[in-house]
Amino acid sequence: MDISSTLSGSRRKRVIFGSGLAVGTGLIGLPLLLLAVWPWIDHAPYSASVMIGAFGFALTSLSYAFGKVALSGCTEGSRRPVEEPGRRPYVVAGVALAIAFVSLLVMLAT
Repeated sequence: MDISSTLSGSRRKRVIFGSGLAVGTGLIGLPLLLLAVWPWIDHAPYSASVMIGAFGFALTSLSYAFGKVALSGCTEGSRRPVEEPGRRPYVVAGVALAIAFVSLLVMLAT
């Protein structure tokens, strides 16, 4: 399906870049999140698996936000449009990155 004839320039950019960033960050973040909680993989310091999990969680929440941006671009002119993401996914990603940074510092200090 050719979406170039149905979407304006800014909507097309939101759909293409939002979906690309959502898939890209999701494909990086989800394996990191699964790696942190996988039972048979032993990370020597406890803070290493916390760091990997927090970084994966941050990327996964950013993927959710980018996917919602792309979805809001697709449904902008419909009867029931999807709203763009608020501040919550970005705050969650920021807190997760802060936890990952602190656990990295703890891991390097020990």
